[in-house]
Amino acid sequence: MNASSPYRILSSPYRTASALPASVRVRPAALLVLGAGIFLAVGMFLSYLNHSYPPPADILKIWIAAWGEFTMLPFLKIAPESYRLFIAIISLPLLFAMWILMAGTAKLLSLWMRGHASYEQYLVITAICFFPFWLLAAIIDIIFSGVIDGYVLKALTGQFGPFATAFWTNFPIYFYTILYALGGVWIGIATAGVEAFKWWKAAPIALFSFAWPMLLMMALLR
Repeated sequence: MNASSPYRILSSPYRTASALPASVRVRPAALLVLGAGIFLAVGMFLSYLNHSYPPPADILKIWIAAWGEFTMLPFLKIAPESYRLFIAIISLPLLFAMWILMAGTAKLLSLWMRGHASYEQYLVITAICFFPFWLLAAIIDIIFSGVIDGYVLKALTGQFGPFATAFWTNFPIYFYTILYALGGVWIGIATAGVEAFKWWKAAPIALFSFAWPMLLMMALLR
């Protein structure tokens, strides 16, 4: 990897961000978001073609008992059979809009704290710090809901004991929160580097930059 590549933010967020030029090219960051959007769109479209959602009524009842109606039922008033097709269609614009607003949130908060980093720098920082963790969460979710879903279903119904039931009941919320929060941590470290901020100034920028995308994704994705 080129020593000047913005992708090095992932392995060295503070040092790489502190060396980012104000007019940094955003193309590498845009390609990463594009890849994430295509990954989500293809996954949702294949799920729609396979009629993976909604599951049979008895299985959906178990899922709702474990994770609640808000988590398992469509967030928008769309037929459940078509919900993943809808998500596939909006995936690319959704992720690009989320990225642009994340960078905008970080930029506005940095201005309030008398920061001087450019919007282009925040576009690079938010994309490369956040979306790799988002992709990792998506891959784990595919494994969780499409590969070991039979095992998880048995665990939720108590067939493997109370510990397994408690673990798999709490797993989705914890793994999403932890992985998305790691993206926020990376944004915070990179922000501290690009702005030469103390941690207490970089932390609110990171928190607000990743928190609302996390809530948005958790609300929409089924």
